[in-house]
Amino acid sequence: MTPEGEHKLVETIIIKTQGFVSGNFSENDEAPIQKFRDFLNLYKGIDKAQLRANMKYFLEAIMPTCEEYNMNMCVHPDDPPIEVLGLPRIVRTEEDIQWFLDAVPNKHNGLTFCAGSLSAGAYNNVVEMARKFASRTHFVHLRSCHIFPNGDFTEASHLGGRADLIELCRIFEKENPQLPMRVDHGMTFTDEPGGIMDESSHGHNAGYTLLGRMFAMGQVQGILATVDRELGIEYKQPGFFD
Repeated sequence: MTPEGEHKLVETIIIKTQGFVSGNFSENDEAPIQKFRDFLNLYKGIDKAQLRANMKYFLEAIMPTCEEYNMNMCVHPDDPPIEVLGLPRIVRTEEDIQWFLDAVPNKHNGLTFCAGSLSAGAYNNVVEMARKFASRTHFVHLRSCHIFPNGDFTEASHLGGRADLIELCRIFEKENPQLPMRVDHGMTFTDEPGGIMDESSHGHNAGYTLLGRMFAMGQVQGILATVDRELGIEYKQPGFFD
């Protein structure tokens, strides 16, 4: 890579991704790489078994509060579902999900079914996983990925990819028509703030552009309207369209 390309990659990984997720980084940090390495050092000696033990401890500890206030905890799968920078992943397969649901069998301990994260793993049958875990799913992220022959993946249209969002909507709408869903990421368009043609888009987080997510929402609304008609459910548009 050229020095410019390497800098852009590091900035994407550390600033745009981790800064967005955790808020631990900003674009004004003078030594983000060292800061990132310091955070990674916190996980030295932590393997999959220890991470699972920590997760079980945390979930068990919060269940009394969840029961008191009737709140659901929704565990999001690892995204992406592969090891990154040497860190183990513990919620990426059907077996992983079954483990944390069985480890803390309380009804308030459930799954955020992120179809995008799960479909990024070629080993996951996303539709069958939806059928299996629908009753323990409290939140749905509708997103889909395409996998290349070498295992790399890219996000696909909400009407494409391997997640089969149409069938997922059938499953979840039948199991629980009130289940909260979101479109998650959307495509980036060229003619909007933050788009790839916008020279002022420094600091923009890919996947969260306005037009891209509205486009995705239109696709998903069409899916849900059709599925609800098939199931005999009255489709209700989101409130901001009323």
